[in-house]
Amino acid sequence: MSVNTIRHASAFKPLSVPVLADVPMANWDRVQSFAATTTQPLENLYELGRLPKMVSDKDILETTLSISQFEYGEVDSFLQIANLAAEPSGGFELADFDAGRLDFISPGKDVYQGTVEQTLWMENMSLDSLGIEINANDRLMRTFEFSGERAKIARNANKYVIFKEDDAPSGTSGSYAIVLNDPAPVVNPNVAGEYILKVYRVRAGVATELAITTDYTWTNGTTTLTILAGLASDNYRIWYTAGSYGSAGDPEVLNDVDAYYLRSENVTVTIDDGVNTPVELTALTSLSITATFNRTEEAVIGTVEKIKDTESYDVAVALGGFVKSFPIEEAFMGQAGQSWGLIDYSLFDEVEIVVKVYGEAAKSNFIIGYKIPGVVFADSNSNSFDANAFGSGDINCSGDELIISTDISDM
Repeated sequence: MSVNTIRHASAFKPLSVPVLADVPMANWDRVQSFAATTTQPLENLYELGRLPKMVSDKDILETTLSISQFEYGEVDSFLQIANLAAEPSGGFELADFDAGRLDFISPGKDVYQGTVEQTLWMENMSLDSLGIEINANDRLMRTFEFSGERAKIARNANKYVIFKEDDAPSGTSGSYAIVLNDPAPVVNPNVAGEYILKVYRVRAGVATELAITTDYTWTNGTTTLTILAGLASDNYRIWYTAGSYGSAGDPEVLNDVDAYYLRSENVTVTIDDGVNTPVELTALTSLSITATFNRTEEAVIGTVEKIKDTESYDVAVALGGFVKSFPIEEAFMGQAGQSWGLIDYSLFDEVEIVVKVYGEAAKSNFIIGYKIPGVVFADSNSNSFDANAFGSGDINCSGDELIISTDISDM
């Protein structure tokens, strides 16, 4: 295969590393789009008596990343975002995604399965929103939006971004040496004498970024990183660039075991008013769920990192379908499936919406589910007609929680 002048999508695959927890690097599978944006906010400063600007004052760098991914029934991506090794009991809640930070390490090759030419490295990304899109007679799609403040492109002699983790053994107390010779780090061309680009320690579940000299030292002659005050069971997470992947080889792995995609005919959507038997919505043509994390995004004195604590969550649910028997409005009335005689929008109350995804259209094998409790009505155009066409209706509603689980009992 000839080398392309420009890079094809088949030669680029995202991988991620949970920054703040003892969780391994993982490949992102079934990704359909990956759009990274880097913005440098700045202000040109002037003074009286001078025509040219004095200087351009740079603000904190802003990075964003949008990913779309086929729904394939696995929670690998959710585990990475949450910085968790296993699905929580009861399923993922939105709070599980608050504090997690991800590094995206995405090698770009000359051709499919070819030689690495460069690596995009987006650091400490936080999740801003996640979405589920379901359209009739189509494949299910997940969407993710991330943001951060650091982006690098590793290339030429530094083109391999390496992540290593090391667990301090029993008996460790004080100085602890970690040899990094497979592959050995290469020097950062931007900082004289710098070989190690980032080190985090996870101790008793708490992650701390370590500083060279204060917390660790580096001896290039012996390729040894020495932790100055190590303890048994510490997990050390180390990033650097190198001239190869070393004996571990290419971390990119193709997944041909799990489903490639799941379609809308594999889905059931039910609405539950909490009083009557839940009703299945059988005339939907579209459903979208968008969970948004309302983060502070505030800079603080003394650091270029922003605080990104979550103040609240918004979960928007959009339901599209045909006009017929109004089962959704009936459920909001607290009369699900009761053939209620008078729908009064002013009397609407909360409902719960559950999306169950199965491995096949016969719906025998449950794979993953999405539950939105406490859903309230927002607006609708549930009586929309065009001449010589069937009536359609869209209903928008909202909540503040989303449960994701592979255990049907959580639904």
